[in-house]
Amino acid sequence: MSIAPEHEGLGLPVEALPAETAPAETAPARAGLMVRAHRLLTRGHEHFKELERRAPRVIAIARVVYLPLALVLVGYIAYKAATKIDLSTVRIWALVLAYAAALVWWVALAFGWSVLITERIHRLPVEQWCKTQVTRYLPGGIWAPLTRATTVPGRVRDKAAAVAAENVIVLAAALGVGALWATVHNPVYLPLALVVVVPTLCGRWLERRTRVTHSGVVRAAGTYSFGYIAYGIAGILSQLAVSGIRNPTYPLYVAGASCVAWAVGLVVVFAPGGVGVREVVYIWMLRNLYPHAELQAAAITSRLVTVLAELTVLAVVSVPAWRAKRSAPA
Repeated sequence: MSIAPEHEGLGLPVEALPAETAPAETAPARAGLMVRAHRLLTRGHEHFKELERRAPRVIAIARVVYLPLALVLVGYIAYKAATKIDLSTVRIWALVLAYAAALVWWVALAFGWSVLITERIHRLPVEQWCKTQVTRYLPGGIWAPLTRATTVPGRVRDKAAAVAAENVIVLAAALGVGALWATVHNPVYLPLALVVVVPTLCGRWLERRTRVTHSGVVRAAGTYSFGYIAYGIAGILSQLAVSGIRNPTYPLYVAGASCVAWAVGLVVVFAPGGVGVREVVYIWMLRNLYPHAELQAAAITSRLVTVLAELTVLAVVSVPAWRAKRSAPA
């Protein structure tokens, strides 16, 4: 019986060697997969360019639709708040201060976007952020980031990185600041406070791959954190306007619940503007500390105050554009 010759240097029979056809068979499959992936990316880039071209008109239409709807929403919220509480007991001074704190919060969010993409506070990015925010009430919850991405200079990668970084940083700031305040009442929230520094740790990695700089990420994180301090104060004042000062009272935990509820509303994208989600989370976190009716009224009042602050800032940044249109020749 003849013995098959062994492969030189391996000591294996020739018949035992693996077939040489496997790489040849998988190479076309891999090439086809790469071609399909390239076509998919190209198609996605073309769709994004089309959105970028139509973004100004989309934003304009959204503003025309949003402003009346926002006014209706404000009126509905005010009606709901009036049916849940005795208006004669509402502390107007607390509502005025809550509105001022909400203005600081909304302006801080706009400034944070500007420093994220330019490392400075400039009028144009602030104006673009305020105008693109109106699209977040459209069904789907993704239109604000998409339309805002069209205002970022550079490649598609840079645009996507900017809006992704904005959402991650603002989410970390809201959770971190809220958890830090909530720890006063319940220490279980303390580990969650560490997420506020997570985006700054990723800034160098992002800077090596996109136009988003580490300095911009750090400055945006600081600006957003300051904004959520103001948002928490607005939440305290909204609850104070309804409930007054009680013994015991939990102002820092109220501020923490406000920020954490806002963060949850941001994650739940199917709820435009977090409507309903934030109110439910806020009431759930404070359910054992205040009467349910007062929590409902305070949550609705807080929504009312923040919507009014948003409309105020939008009106202010839109004034230069209105003046330019009026002075432009026909």
